[in-house]
Amino acid sequence: MDRKAAWAVATTFPFLAVVFYTTTRVMPPLIGYLVGLAMYWFVVLVPLIVWRGGFGRVVYTVTMPRMPLVFLNAVMIIAVGVAAAIALQSNPLSPIIFAFIFVAALLNGTLEEVFWRGTILNDDAKKSELMTQLALFTAWHIALLFADGVTVTGGAFGLLGGAFIAGVLWTWTRMQTGSVGFGIIGHVGLNLVAFTELAAQNPI
Repeated sequence: MDRKAAWAVATTFPFLAVVFYTTTRVMPPLIGYLVGLAMYWFVVLVPLIVWRGGFGRVVYTVTMPRMPLVFLNAVMIIAVGVAAAIALQSNPLSPIIFAFIFVAALLNGTLEEVFWRGTILNDDAKKSELMTQLALFTAWHIALLFADGVTVTGGAFGLLGGAFIAGVLWTWTRMQTGSVGFGIIGHVGLNLVAFTELAAQNPI
């Protein structure tokens, strides 16, 4: 485990909480939320990945994990997709919003997997290191709870519980395949439907 990267990202959590608290109060909530995510991507994740050499060290090959993991990833995406479809019935989104959702899903899914499952974790990571990474990945989502005026399905329990469950699946996949490729695909897929539901529930 890259302990320097783990310690460094943990120190950014209060900063991210302040960012989401502030941006969603001085801007329309959903726009502030997107700005907060952009700060997370480009002020936290990208510099840490570059600092620790993650972009060049991570394996991106798309290797299929065992079928139970493929199935569980599919179930997770379909379940959130159903919730997104229901939300869209009452608030259809414009093509421009869908374009933003696609870009956000691609950035978030890729950068998070490269950092959380690629840069931080080594191929020989111990069980305690896997749990530390999962705890940190789940904990960063606490910053999102400081956002104002943004409705998230399931509230704090849904947000943090969902992050933990997804983190378990993607960490398990990473350790089984030695690559973040399949995790990126699953993560982007989940983000597409999750961000769609978020946008439908929180119109600008």
